[in-house]
Amino acid sequence: MKKLWQAAGVGMAVLGMAGQAVAACAVPVGPPGPITAVNTVATLNALLTGNTVCSPPTATQPNFLWQELHQAGGALVDYKRGPGHAVDPTQTVGSWVATGFGVNGIRATVTHTYLGAGGTYNYSVFNNGNGTHSFCGANGEFVTRIQAAAAC
Repeated sequence: MKKLWQAAGVGMAVLGMAGQAVAACAVPVGPPGPITAVNTVATLNALLTGNTVCSPPTATQPNFLWQELHQAGGALVDYKRGPGHAVDPTQTVGSWVATGFGVNGIRATVTHTYLGAGGTYNYSVFNNGNGTHSFCGANGEFVTRIQAAAAC
């Protein structure tokens, strides 16, 4: 997601395509409709572990920005063009961890910590009910698709 922060202008253009999902970050805990918060650490870990977060949500979008594989054990991997690719190989870019806050871990948070001066970012995650998830943090909302395996 670090790349998306660096390209905030492009990211905001992508968000404009999200429609219903743009409201996810303003949704209170609970199911007010099809948008629901990922409320527990266990659920957030199950959603992310071994899966890739793709933004924008479809690989056919002309402004494909990033794909981050959340490996078991906490490695955060920029999949790029895959392991062994001669020009743009897969690379570990940081780490991730799911934590809870509030009573019984309600409203779980995923924290991405990037290597070097990449920074640390915290997100609440919402299921938009349409095959996408919203990652909501201090710099806004990022609508993504989460899929099994590596490439988006």
